[in-house]
Amino acid sequence: MKRTKLDYGILYTLAVIISLCSLLPFVWVMMTSLKSPEQIYDIEQIIPTYVTFANYGQVLFQSNFVRYFINSAYISAIVTAISMLFAVMAAYGFCRYNIIGAEKMKMSILFTKMFPGVLLSIPYYVIMKNMGLIDSHMGLIIINCSFVLPFAVWNMCTFFLQIPWEIEESAMIDGCNRFQSFIKVIFPMAKPGISATTLYCFLMSWDEFMYANTFITTTLKKTVQVGIRDYIGEYSTDWGPLMAAVILSLVPVIVFFVFVQDNLVGGLSAGAVKG
Repeated sequence: MKRTKLDYGILYTLAVIISLCSLLPFVWVMMTSLKSPEQIYDIEQIIPTYVTFANYGQVLFQSNFVRYFINSAYISAIVTAISMLFAVMAAYGFCRYNIIGAEKMKMSILFTKMFPGVLLSIPYYVIMKNMGLIDSHMGLIIINCSFVLPFAVWNMCTFFLQIPWEIEESAMIDGCNRFQSFIKVIFPMAKPGISATTLYCFLMSWDEFMYANTFITTTLKKTVQVGIRDYIGEYSTDWGPLMAAVILSLVPVIVFFVFVQDNLVGGLSAGAVKG
């Protein structure tokens, strides 16, 4: 059934409304971060009459936010690298070889995602305490990998299953060994999946709050998500610096997305086979 101009008009209108609803919280946070305290508490000044960067200066130079930022970047980068390394190898093995019990193994991996994080916090705490990893970034890295890796394995399996393995066999006939065929043939074809999964791993680790708040007690070891809470007091909230810290915490996510967006929208195996 061919769509009419009215159908397209309705679809575009709905798309615009949904986009505005999605952007509204971000715009509000951005405008609040650029307001002075007087403007923030003036309900008539939804749009700031003048812009000030004092809130950003306070966050960057008068607090521990930069240290929190570095801690989160360090943890997220290591978690992403470890998770992707094991996820790619596991998914390639599950999809390329006839492993006895492979489906049961995959279901067992997926089964670990059925447990809510709150339920696992006490067992994790006991394990981390016995290993001497309480109040350490290494403990957070291990925990983050444990809940990021299962989805990463399953997501990569989905992409690897769509790759025509005859291409890899052709590369091996042409003289490539297993590793070379993977690097030169399979890896470029799987880039969209690898990019999407890498972004997921980074976001999950960067946004993690509960375990970081539970296991980290030293102030300078906090992650950025836990550190942002410092602006929320028992009786009042410092809204300007809080909103500025939120905007700054989004910078790595936006930068990361900019670098991987081309692969995210690229076809999985577009142009891989001629004719």
